[in-house]
Amino acid sequence: MVGAGLPIGYGTDRTLREANMAKLSSLEKGLRLVEIIAKVKSAGLRELAAESGFPPSTVHRLLGILTACHFVTQDAGSKKYRLSLKFLELGAVVREDLDVIAVARPHMSALVEATSETVNLAFFDSTEVIYVDQISNSNSLLRMFTRIGTRAPLHCTGVGKARLAGMPDELVAEYWRSAKKQPYTVNTIMDEPALKKELQAIRKLGYAVDNEEMEIGVRCVACLIRQDRAGIVGAVSISGPSSRLTRDGMASFGELVRQTAGRITADLGYTNNQP
Repeated sequence: MVGAGLPIGYGTDRTLREANMAKLSSLEKGLRLVEIIAKVKSAGLRELAAESGFPPSTVHRLLGILTACHFVTQDAGSKKYRLSLKFLELGAVVREDLDVIAVARPHMSALVEATSETVNLAFFDSTEVIYVDQISNSNSLLRMFTRIGTRAPLHCTGVGKARLAGMPDELVAEYWRSAKKQPYTVNTIMDEPALKKELQAIRKLGYAVDNEEMEIGVRCVACLIRQDRAGIVGAVSISGPSSRLTRDGMASFGELVRQTAGRITADLGYTNNQP
């Protein structure tokens, strides 16, 4: 963590980190600084040097370049650095290119109307879920929020388990070997046989359920979105408090999500009867 002082054991850790980081190119180091600033929101030069393991002189040089190119700004009072609005601008450009979001939005809105719950759109990046869009029911007194850009493991989210269920068994086994098995709640799947059993049920039902596996009191129901026979482009889900997304209601919620994913998939040009 970045703090006001240096972390305990910093001297030894710093030596090891600097040895590894010295092998990185200037571009890689600059991108690493950007990631750190995004994580901690704002930090001074000394804090960034401690967190990155780069020499302060290197951090100062890279911050100068990032500031000159308007990717980073420095507060005149605190002297701390933070990301600039240029990333918002670039993010908007990327978002415009993501046709899936534009296609999915009307169907997500219809699902909100049908369920009065929050609807999420997620993409996949290797072993993680990335939430890229969300529509909430503004009339609900209790709404569920997953911040856009949030990442989560595949095996303990509804959208992630839907993705795993769409993968061959050998790839699922490969994922499990490398996955970080963090027990977010008492319901988080922590062993491979339990995961395999869960994926078999998902394949049979056609939708996946996060049964309070990431957060107690919150359930999600998810289904994959395809663009062609092999291409899984993402997943759509509804999320809400377990008091409303009850076990007894999972079948009806699951069917609504499955139908919504099917409509998005069809609008992207793929139908199950395609060769």
